[in-house]
Amino acid sequence: MAALAMSSIFMASTSNLLAKSYDREHDLKFAAEAALEMGKSRVNFDPLFLTFGPGTLYKKIPGLDSVQVDGANGQKLPGIFVRVYAGQTGIRTGEYGRFSSIVAEARDQRNNGFIRRLELTQESFAKFAYWSDNESNGSGPIYFNSGDELWGPVWSNDTIRIGSGGAKFHDEVGTSRMILGSNYGVFIKGKKEYQKAIALPSNSMLSALQTYAASGNMAFTITSGASINQNESQLRDRLEFLAINLAGSATPDSTDPYEGFMRRYTVKAGNEALLRGEWPTPGGNPPTAAQVQLCGDWHYMLPHGGFAADTSKKFYPASAHANSWFRAQMESLYTAVPAMITSANGGGYPSGTSANAAAKLDSAETIVNIMTSPGARCYLPGDPHLVAVDRPNVAAYPARVRQRGGDDTTFTASGVFGAWQAFPGTEPSVLSSRYDNGYLFPLDRYYNPNIKGVIYEPANVGVSGVVNGHITLYAKGTIVLLDDLRYANDPGGTLPCMQHDILGLLSDKDIVIANNAFNAPIYLQSSGTKYRNVDDTKDFYLHGVMMAMGTSFRVEDYSSGPTNVNDCDVVNNGRGCIYLSGGIIQDSRGPVGMSSGEGFSKRYSYDRCVVANPPPYFPTTGRFQDNRYIELDPAGFNPLQYFNSISQ
Repeated sequence: MAALAMSSIFMASTSNLLAKSYDREHDLKFAAEAALEMGKSRVNFDPLFLTFGPGTLYKKIPGLDSVQVDGANGQKLPGIFVRVYAGQTGIRTGEYGRFSSIVAEARDQRNNGFIRRLELTQESFAKFAYWSDNESNGSGPIYFNSGDELWGPVWSNDTIRIGSGGAKFHDEVGTSRMILGSNYGVFIKGKKEYQKAIALPSNSMLSALQTYAASGNMAFTITSGASINQNESQLRDRLEFLAINLAGSATPDSTDPYEGFMRRYTVKAGNEALLRGEWPTPGGNPPTAAQVQLCGDWHYMLPHGGFAADTSKKFYPASAHANSWFRAQMESLYTAVPAMITSANGGGYPSGTSANAAAKLDSAETIVNIMTSPGARCYLPGDPHLVAVDRPNVAAYPARVRQRGGDDTTFTASGVFGAWQAFPGTEPSVLSSRYDNGYLFPLDRYYNPNIKGVIYEPANVGVSGVVNGHITLYAKGTIVLLDDLRYANDPGGTLPCMQHDILGLLSDKDIVIANNAFNAPIYLQSSGTKYRNVDDTKDFYLHGVMMAMGTSFRVEDYSSGPTNVNDCDVVNNGRGCIYLSGGIIQDSRGPVGMSSGEGFSKRYSYDRCVVANPPPYFPTTGRFQDNRYIELDPAGFNPLQYFNSISQ
């Protein structure tokens, strides 16, 4: 009986001790988790709190150093005190996003403890499909209307207005003010009004990007006379992105990670209109052939005295047609191969036309004849196809290599219009046989080990091409989109996000689609069929996330030009569709077209990969989001040693 009684006492005592131990563990866990949330609230209230000087790994959060926390009953948890630390973790430069950790340490008077770490990721501006600071322009407030659909997160620091035509938002919508006309909107993931405003980053916050760019030979110096403003016509430099299929690559295309490159071209003073790819309209009239240097058609050539095959058709700008050497080449061709005179692929002239007469007709073609020829198109200054106008009067080139048509390989490093910039690093040997070897800037660490994914331009800059890689372009001036800017890997493809091409465009001024011969139909004649498209597509394709901190992303001369030439799906308009895959962040919403048909129509889609894999060093909003929770061993915990172990 006594033994049973003693056993019962011990069991009750043990049960009581276990219950108290579990209660104490529960209280410590509750205190640590409550402290984590208070710490998170603190850093979200003041994002600059996590700005550290050299050598500083973490900070104690003021007001959360050896303090008690309230329980669910509103009373202090007895005998439990918390300390909360915060610091940047992971790779602290921000190349792969910004991560921070809050560590909450809860201990009782016997030094029993519970420690939890909450890793936070700082929200990138790149996550937004649409973001604005101001929802109006010079003509007044702008509305979401006419069945607009937005597929990613939307935010504005201004009042969001929805017209009676309705709009559908497939992701979360937030504003620091209110939503007018919300009854006309469909909010799939809800809406939040009167939130804390999100400020655009200041220029000083982006100053480190120049240093990051310099490490990979991607920080460029300003060209004499270059402009830093919102005037897209003042342009001296352009960047051309290229995806190049290299020998020995794993795939028979140019989509491997190390196959991304870039070239940089500087035009000579006085040639700014040419650099922009403008179609000349002297006095508002159609140009003559002699006035068109960047656009033309294709002709057979007679290299080395023999007839060239079909694949050797060469490009001749319109202004080259009237040259005596062009006429002599055509006459030699028709003399050597008389059948070419009547061939639809050659002269296309009536039977019996002499070689001299056919060559004379070729040489005297009008701009309408030239630009309505099969395959007629335009190229930007510096392009290899422009040999006939870029090499004349350049002493380094003898007549046989400058009085000729151009193709992909007739590269002119320094010509009449301007020059390509040499790559100052070591060009990979795999490029040694390429015509532009020495002028290609690798965009991947495989061939450019010190690159950090940043390109820095000190003034206005033009951009076009095919992007292969993870790149952020930061320009102190306006970024002018001269032609399509696409990814080598389709943004709608099946690649995982970490292998996805990503481009961020940051401008201290504006981001503008140029009104030029590539992005708008050219004006050929004053009557009849006035306009013609001469680009590879009639629409504009743009892949990337844009941030215009000066004013906006917009279209140049959006309210002028034809109203019914290209059309966008079933909508009649002048220039076609803008097919955007990415996001737009801007100070104020910019115009791209008119309801009367001038300009473009919008066809925007969202690239969800930018949430998990934002462009390198892309600015963040200052707000933090939960990433993961980690429980730590309280035995021997040292905050300095721990933060040192989780940061680089």
